[in-house]
Amino acid sequence: MKATEAFELGVKYLDKEDLDKALVAFSEAVRLDPEFAQAYNGRGVTFALKEETEKALADFSKAILLDPQDPEFYRSRAYLYEELDEESKAKADLAKAEELEGRE
Repeated sequence: MKATEAFELGVKYLDKEDLDKALVAFSEAVRLDPEFAQAYNGRGVTFALKEETEKALADFSKAILLDPQDPEFYRSRAYLYEELDEESKAKADLAKAEELEGRE
């Protein structure tokens, strides 16, 4: 299986709200391609839904590190920061996402 196939499988499981299977699929995508930023973001979303905030935060930050030009990753992390009542960090990430979207 290719990393993209594992990622797409993760998205399908996430759509079905099967978080455990989504986590396995996204983790497999990351294992197959450690530079696959979208896979880290998908896994981060899954961790956030499972209320595993530290793991979600780590994955969102890794996605940003790998692809700092993708506004989606900043939005994902901003959402989590809002859930954690870290408003200043959430606002900073949202501002960065909007800045990046303005360049597209």
